[in-house]
Parts: sequence; C-alpha cells; structure tokens
Amino acid sequence: MPSFEKDLPPLDQKPVEMAQQKETEKDAPSVSDSTSDDHSVKPVASDMTEKRIFKNVLVICTFFFLNFISYGGLASLQSSLHLEEGMGVITSAIGFASLALSCLLLPKIAMRFVGHKWVMSISLIGYIFWMAANGYAVWATMIPASIVCGMCGATLWTTQGAYFAIMAKHYAAKKGQDPRAVTALFFGIFFAFFRTTAVFGSIISSTILNQKPENQTQPSNEQLSQWCGLNDCPNSGSNNTNLSSPSSTTLWTLVGVYIGIGVLAFIISVVFVDAVPADWAAAEYQNESKDMGKMIAKSLMATVLHMRHLRLLLLIPITVYTGMEQTFRDAEYTKSFVSCFLGIWMIGWCLIPSSVVNAVASLLGGRIMKYTGLFPMFCFAFCMDLAYQVTLIFWEPSVNEEHWFFLIPCLNTLADAIWLAQMSALYGILFPTKFAAAFSNYNFWKSCGNIIEFAYSSYLCTSVKLYILMGFLGLGMALLIIVYVKYMRQTRPVEKQALPSATVVDNDVKDKQDVFTVGSENAGFTGSAVMDGVEPSAYETVSIYRL
Repeated sequence: MPSFEKDLPPLDQKPVEMAQQKETEKDAPSVSDSTSDDHSVKPVASDMTEKRIFKNVLVICTFFFLNFISYGGLASLQSSLHLEEGMGVITSAIGFASLALSCLLLPKIAMRFVGHKWVMSISLIGYIFWMAANGYAVWATMIPASIVCGMCGATLWTTQGAYFAIMAKHYAAKKGQDPRAVTALFFGIFFAFFRTTAVFGSIISSTILNQKPENQTQPSNEQLSQWCGLNDCPNSGSNNTNLSSPSSTTLWTLVGVYIGIGVLAFIISVVFVDAVPADWAAAEYQNESKDMGKMIAKSLMATVLHMRHLRLLLLIPITVYTGMEQTFRDAEYTKSFVSCFLGIWMIGWCLIPSSVVNAVASLLGGRIMKYTGLFPMFCFAFCMDLAYQVTLIFWEPSVNEEHWFFLIPCLNTLADAIWLAQMSALYGILFPTKFAAAFSNYNFWKSCGNIIEFAYSSYLCTSVKLYILMGFLGLGMALLIIVYVKYMRQTRPVEKQALPSATVVDNDVKDKQDVFTVGSENAGFTGSAVMDGVEPSAYETVSIYRL
C-alpha cells in the first residue's frame, strides 16, 4: 500500500500563495469595498491573526458544547421518554427529515445574506424552542418544534463546517502548514468538545431522573431477556416497569435546566464570535447573484448538482451509515438494552464512559491523522464498529453484570469519533472549492441515515435493525476504498516551475466554477486536484497531498 506521508512536503514548506502573499495583499479588496459577511456588524479586518482565528474556533466549540449538552441530553431520551405511540422516534425522524431537506436550500442562502456568525446564533433559537416543547410533549407541540429544530440544525451545522474550512485554509496559509492537517485538527478539536457534551448531558439527566422505584416488582432477568436486547420488538415488554415515564415535575425540572444552558450558548455566540472577514466572505460569493430568487435557485442547484461528482456518490453510503450508527446507539441501544434491562434512570450513567472515550478519540484523531493519513483512520473505525455490532449479536445481557452496559458502547463511540471528525475533513479535502455545497450534501446524507433508523424504529425488531446497520457499514467501507484507490491513482506530488497563469482542474469537475488559479487562496488546499489537460511544466510549484 502506498505511503501516506512520504510524498508530503515538510511542514515548513509554504504553499504557492505564501510566496505571493505580499502581491495578493496589495491586490486584495479593502473592507470598505467588499461585501460584508455580517451586514449588521462591522467586519473584522482581513488580516485576522492566527491567534484570533484559533480563538474563534474555540468559542464556536464552546457554544456548540453548551447547546448540545441540552439537545443531546434530551435527544438520547426520546425513544424512552416519549414511548407512547412511538412519538419520540417519529418526531425525531421528522426533525431529521426537516434537516435533510433544509440542507439542500437554506444554508448557502443564509450564509450569503445573514453571515456565518449570525446564522449560527439564530439557529440556536430553534434548538431552545424544541427543548421547551419537550416539557409539554404532545403531537401538536413536538411536530412543529422538530421541524423548526431540523431547519436550524441544517443551517447551524453547514455554517459551522464552512466557517471552519475557511478559517483552516487561511490559518494554514499564514503558518505555512498543510491545510489538510489544519482542517483535520480544527475538526478534531471541535468534535472533542462536542463529544464531551454527552458526558455532561448524561450526568444532568441521570441526576434529575434518578428515581428508581422502591416498592415496585421488578421483572426477572429471564423475562427481560425475552423482551429486551435483540428480542426487543414492537409491542414487546408492555409490562416492563423499567420503561415507566418520569413525573411531570421531574420532566419540567430537566427541561428547565437544559433551556438555561441553551440560552447561555446563544449569548456566547452573539458576543464572542467574530464575523468572517469581509474580503474572505466576498471571495466565497464573488460570482453569486444578489437577487434572492436567483440565489435560491442557484443555491438549490449547486447542492443538487454537486451530487454528480463520482466521489460524492461513492461517499453517500458511508455518510448515511454515520447517521444510522449514531441513531442506533442513541435510540436503539439506550431503549432496547439500557432502559429495558436497567431502567430509564440508568441511560445517562451508562453513556458517560463511552462519551469520555469519544471525546478523547476526537481530540487525538486530528493529531494522529497527521502521521497516518485519513484512510488508516477509517479502517480502524470500521474494525471498531464491526466488533461492536458482532458483540451485540452474541452478548447475553444480565442485570447482574451491569458493567458490560457501560463498556460495550465504548467500541462504537471510539469509531464514531473518527467517522464524524475525519469524514468532515475528508469532504473539505475532496471538495476544496465548494465548501457550502459539500457540507450541505454531507449533512443531508448523514441526516438521511438518522431518518432511516428512526423511521423503522417502531416497526422492526432490534436484531433486524442491527443486521441492516452491518450491511450499510460493509457497503459504505467498500465504496470508501474505491474512493481512496481512485484518488491515489489520479493524484501525485508535482513540483514543476512554469507560467503563473496556469490552472489546476478537479478531474471530476469540468465546469468553470471548479477551476481555480494556482497561487490563489485555494492553492495548497487541493487535496482532490489533479493535473488534467495541461503539461506539468505549465504549472507553478504545486504540492498535491495524499489521503
């Protein structure tokens, strides 16, 4: 197998744009001449320092951390908390359907006309609305709240991905580092913060829901084995007292705490996040129409037409899988194994160890990727997830061996940390000139995975759901290998001296929008770029990095 790092230039070797930085800065449009990313806020100067870029990354990590303590804590309880008529899983499916459809249209428009910063801040309000609806959970409140939350999730996640990709590109240019490594590092830090949310969200929910019945007859382990685990099917275990819902007072206490944390996240996002510099934002939309109707049509077409890329089509199954495995853990494992065997009050405690593993793996993943490349990381994640799923098939749960309920999901969260952080980095590397469209597609297909898992949750046995999950894992990994092989055949390190006006063209994309000039701000971030149709001698010094 080819080496992943031997063809990389030294970290102190700067991309072409660094060599031309002074000339670029002279020709760069001034803040006053550029279209501001945030019209209501004075734009940040275009010479944003490395420290300020990194500060923005950390602030975004912080308010995501607070928001998803609340959202994640409630989301992991939906399948057990709102069990009647399957309302929890059905409204969750509606929410992810709203997110998936919104990814096709809303994010790019919102970023263009509202600005990256304010899109993220406003999106947090939708999450707070959904949390409040959980306090009075009926169909009339949960369905609208889930739709709004899904729409806000689409704009929040896509904007965060685009914001990080832009910041990583410019940070790498200023530091003279490999943009691929910086992108992976930023996303690794982000998901380290993000995954610790499950720890604190679980502590809060378990502390408030800590109400194990005292004088209530508990089913025997033999009865639970017939109702729970892989044998958990629709309408099974109707007499299981472990699945009893908490009182209204307890529920509102939980919801109130989560809403307070969500409001704090909103305040931090408004006060401390900097707008994307005006000229950086202008570069993203310099060819965009200012007409709203044309912008909507073009935004939708950009996201949909992005699906014609062969690489994206091959990545769809594994992207769908990342949503499915997440939902299986949060909805199926918590309900069929933890809640069914041990009680709803144990869900939070059982998820804490696996959440810690996930957070640590997210933090270390970006650093390890610098030495291994992305593909070995994906192979490791595949092995961990396969081990997790095979273990669930042969495991015979017992209430007398509670430690296994804590340890087994650690295999999945270790893999999950890699899937989330490194898949985001992969999309940024393969589609460096189309951040918004790429991340919209990523969130769309990941949401489709969530929808699929939630949609059949109330109709299939857990054993069938697990086998479907394994099928998607196998298919997704096989196609990911094809992406890797295709990439390795089409890319190669190139170092030639020649004309400054040459261009690099993505071999999968032939239209004008996907052609960019060597020496521009995109140079050095062309993980998917190949030399096509022009003699190598016609290029300036270019480094093409491998996965």
